[in-house]
Amino acid sequence: MTRSVDRQQRVADAIKRIVAEAIHSEVKDFDLSMVTVTRCDLARDFSEATIRYSVLGDEAKRHDCAEKLGKIASFLQRRIADSIKIHHIPRVRFLYDPSIDEGFKLERLFDEINRQRKQDE
Repeated sequence: MTRSVDRQQRVADAIKRIVAEAIHSEVKDFDLSMVTVTRCDLARDFSEATIRYSVLGDEAKRHDCAEKLGKIASFLQRRIADSIKIHHIPRVRFLYDPSIDEGFKLERLFDEINRQRKQDE
């Protein structure tokens, strides 16, 4: 069982790398150049790859990038098929990953706490 999990993780990591490289080097869209691929979750049967991504910007920017990523999903599936030799190429779907935004919010919160502590001293 460990062997199949290791293989699944290796394939997921390869898909993440392939997708990130394709977005940044082959897709000519400034908005998508700001996308960071954070993770790839691969279904056990390799039928679906959920690509988690982050992008700096407001809600409108995130929505715009989500639409554009959806439009290039089949292109990315072809890139995966060209790069990885597996029997079934997973269907690619994208899911926004808010963890980077949440990290920035926490950083700002800690900065505010430190400023208030300095003022109270």
